[in-house]
Amino acid sequence: MLMSPAGTLAADETTTVPERGAIEEKYRWSTETIFSTTEAWETEFAAVAQRVDGITAFRGTLGSSADKLLDFLKYRDETESRIERVAVYASLLADQDTRNGAMQAMDSRARTLGIRYGEATSWVRPELIAIPFEKIDSWMREKPDLGSYRQWFDDLFRTKKHILSPREEQLMAMTGELRSTPYNAYNLLSNADIQFPTIKNEEGRTVELDDSAFYLYMRSPDRRVRKDAYEAIVGTHARHKNAAGALLNGAVQSHVLEVKARGYESCLAAALDDSNIPVEVYQTLVRTINRNARLLHRYEDLRKRALKLDDGVHAYDLFAPLVTGQKLAFSYEQAVDVIETALQPLGPEYITQMMNGFGSRWVDVYPTKGKRSGAYSSGTYLTQPYILANFHGGYEDVSTLAHEMGHSMHSHLSRTTQPYVYGDYDIFCAEVASTCNEILLQHDVLEQTRDPKKRLYLLGEFLEGMRGTVFRQTMFSEFEQRIHEMAEKGEPLTADSLSAAYHDIMTRYYGPSYVNDDLVDKYWVRIPHFYYNFYVYKYATSYCAASNIARRIMDEEPGARDKYLTFLKSGSSAYPVELLQRAGVDMTSPQPYEDAMKLFENLLDQTEALLKQLGML
Repeated sequence: MLMSPAGTLAADETTTVPERGAIEEKYRWSTETIFSTTEAWETEFAAVAQRVDGITAFRGTLGSSADKLLDFLKYRDETESRIERVAVYASLLADQDTRNGAMQAMDSRARTLGIRYGEATSWVRPELIAIPFEKIDSWMREKPDLGSYRQWFDDLFRTKKHILSPREEQLMAMTGELRSTPYNAYNLLSNADIQFPTIKNEEGRTVELDDSAFYLYMRSPDRRVRKDAYEAIVGTHARHKNAAGALLNGAVQSHVLEVKARGYESCLAAALDDSNIPVEVYQTLVRTINRNARLLHRYEDLRKRALKLDDGVHAYDLFAPLVTGQKLAFSYEQAVDVIETALQPLGPEYITQMMNGFGSRWVDVYPTKGKRSGAYSSGTYLTQPYILANFHGGYEDVSTLAHEMGHSMHSHLSRTTQPYVYGDYDIFCAEVASTCNEILLQHDVLEQTRDPKKRLYLLGEFLEGMRGTVFRQTMFSEFEQRIHEMAEKGEPLTADSLSAAYHDIMTRYYGPSYVNDDLVDKYWVRIPHFYYNFYVYKYATSYCAASNIARRIMDEEPGARDKYLTFLKSGSSAYPVELLQRAGVDMTSPQPYEDAMKLFENLLDQTEALLKQLGML
């Protein structure tokens, strides 16, 4: 089966990452549907820049009448949506080849335009909250078009105490470029500047590494390959630890600035307040996962015994399959077929629109020279969704594709149902849609598998999905919380202090069967999510919510699928916790997290029984 577009090579040849031009058009995302040429982008860029300048004409008028307020909101919505379209186009071009200076310049200009817009609208929130809410409420009752903004206004006035004066808001907006510099610099360092060495693969071929291939090699049954790839990739990142430490410190300090300026209690409270997530939700997740750390310790002990790792489980062993010779391989077309079959429980409406997406080149499929590593879903209210993938052909790539398609379908359904103001959705909800797809895929593939070794392999995939998404992301979030607390106390964030914090948390999570190598302490260098300001915990909460939703859909619980599709179409028309409650999950309760831990334990029981049946324990 097709594993990459590079083809099959003789043993003495070197597998190289292809240039973008070597990839067929059908495997490249259709950016031309946004703008046909970069010249068309330039024309729109100039037009949108003029609209940004026109914002000032509304200043001082918002409280004069309902009509004036509505006119402004419509002007703002159109301007924002067009800025986003300009920005996404530039971002996609920049990510498809991070070496291309012209594309990087477009991306930078688009970001600068967004920051200009932030400065130009910095007076809006202060002016709006100066209007008595009773007046706005009466206007919303009188004018249905204005009434559609009720959730937006409720959220605005909820955060009133953290909104600054017009001049202070302008100054905060002016720091946008400065505060985005640490991540932008890190992104270029990790994706464009870092050069990785080659290693010998399982067949003795010399293969060129890139960061997107990390998990491919971490799942090799050959421990030598895993170790070499880990040391090559993580070791290359680690050589930049001092620069990365300074950049991460810059990102954290920007969060501290926001907290101090707006009067929040902590960086955590500020990050959660943006989505009206109670801090207790985060704390309940961390407490529950820590309380069940014994299950992760048990999993790593099973790994140690099944793989005969007498010296213990090292970091390069954490992703290794429990059984060898069962690695599934897929062409991209086969992956799409498998996903279509697995997601049938979501119904014909979902499936039809998803397959239209696959057929409309939503996906940029294969790794190419200079392409950003990893995977994501992008797009705007005015465009189709776009998925960046780095497809190598393993089951994990199929799962990643299903995951990102979950995001894209969530975006598509929200944007085609909601007005612009609610057409996006909070990250707290975002990972539910992606993870639900992953879980449905896993269950379907396992359901069709009878061979005990293949079942064991797939059970390992289930366990890995939960380890990586629930345990590991909670661990990452604890690291994120630790370094923010250090910064809040005035403690220095250096490469050494960051590595020490990562060491403490990593060894606590993985338990007695795990052996920590010194290089692992610098693993934080290769994780871009630490720049995203308390993003990663949402992977864990979302997995717990999604597993509950997926189970009820698969059990054909009356109304479960319809509630879920309604959730996907709801965008940000209500607060995230409320939207999930409507979908049948209460994230303020420990129950979803405890249920997920019970599922993990059940998977461990099945896995241990199969290992014994096969004589591997």
